[in-house]
Amino acid sequence: MPCSGYRDTQQLRIRNESQSVARKVLKQAPHFEPLSLPLSIDLQARHAFFAYYVTSKCWDFLKPYHHPTDSPEHLTLAIEAVSLAFLWHQVYSDAALATARERYISALRMTNKTLRSPREATKDTTLMASLLLDLFEKITDCKPRNNKSWTSHVNGALALVKFRGLEEFQGPSEFNILVRLSTHYIISCVASGSPVPDTLDAVQAYIGNRLNGQDPMLRLSNLMVQYANLRSEVRRGMLSNDEYIELSMELDGNLKALDLELPPYWQYSTIFLDHSSDRTFDLHFDSYSNPRVCQARNILRVIRILLNESLIKHCLASPTCDKYSILTGIARDNIEILAGEICACVPQYVDCDDAARHRLPTSEKSELPNQTPNHNLDLGPGGAGHTHTPNHQLDCYTLIFPIYVAGRSKAVPNVRPWVLKQLHYISGHFYVRNAEVVAQMLERETDVSPWEVYAMLGSYAFAS
Repeated sequence: MPCSGYRDTQQLRIRNESQSVARKVLKQAPHFEPLSLPLSIDLQARHAFFAYYVTSKCWDFLKPYHHPTDSPEHLTLAIEAVSLAFLWHQVYSDAALATARERYISALRMTNKTLRSPREATKDTTLMASLLLDLFEKITDCKPRNNKSWTSHVNGALALVKFRGLEEFQGPSEFNILVRLSTHYIISCVASGSPVPDTLDAVQAYIGNRLNGQDPMLRLSNLMVQYANLRSEVRRGMLSNDEYIELSMELDGNLKALDLELPPYWQYSTIFLDHSSDRTFDLHFDSYSNPRVCQARNILRVIRILLNESLIKHCLASPTCDKYSILTGIARDNIEILAGEICACVPQYVDCDDAARHRLPTSEKSELPNQTPNHNLDLGPGGAGHTHTPNHQLDCYTLIFPIYVAGRSKAVPNVRPWVLKQLHYISGHFYVRNAEVVAQMLERETDVSPWEVYAMLGSYAFAS
């Protein structure tokens, strides 16, 4: 076929008819209002997890992976599994939990596949996935401490750190991942009564070299290592009564010294009241500027209460118990002071009529009437005439464990009735069903181990 040559460019005209065509189509199309499509449960869970958990619970290193396309598949699946588990924990959705378990299985398979590559195994994203799989176990497993899956992921994460080498954790994000792993591992050892391995001691030393040696959280975590090892030695029958008494006295003294030497930003303000309230144990309450500080100080108090209770037990069991009579009196005084401090931090979160009023959504603060000593707001289901933000509910949730420890102590029997009242109130007012579960444990006086309760509540998944 003969070629006709190029077209005459003078006769060639290109016009943009897009807008004209669009107008014609719209004229012929039926009129309709735009509809907003509901978000899938996966997206709802992911948004809630990043909005209310990642920042408030020291997981800032996950922020760059908010969007599913920004992370490798194994990390994306792990984030989805934990997000759905978090949503289940907040709203008690069976559908969310079922989907979370499916994502967890997929994430586990993909992470195991990723670990076959030495190059991929040394990446931050693989270590993050291991930590998230561990977090999933803590949120969803209610009877965990003798379950291998409860510690398998932190063991795996620690093995990844050893394989990679501590010197590779240089950047802020990498270092924060390492701190998070160390914190989780130490608490796992405390809760399970296991000794802290040498590998984690090396991690702690590395963290200490990077941080100021007087950093409160570093000092607290180092003392928790000592507590974990002490518990492990007692469980294995390695210490006599007198040896245990000496070591526990020394550890309690170090914890008390830390409490007295905390910097100004770890301190609280005490507000005195001129009237009694159902939400206050005494005529005062303490206000903390940061919930994380309150949680950390409560963990310190819990360990000291448990140490002093065990100290009393071992003193009474000693063949020479008479020489420990003064020591047991001091231990009881310590428990009374520590339990009182725990009770004093409760109103700032639970007393929506007064001390916690500033935590309510802004639009609802103005709707609350001015309070008088005898006024209790009770306008809706569970006694709440208002809503609470997820962060507010999470802060209330973190109170359950420390007030359980205070309420179960036989050294302060007057605390138990008040603690029971607060647990019932948190359950009804804030819709936290685990508060009711723990209240029933106290009421039955079955003396469930505090660390069993801690595990049942989600362990460090809900403590900074």
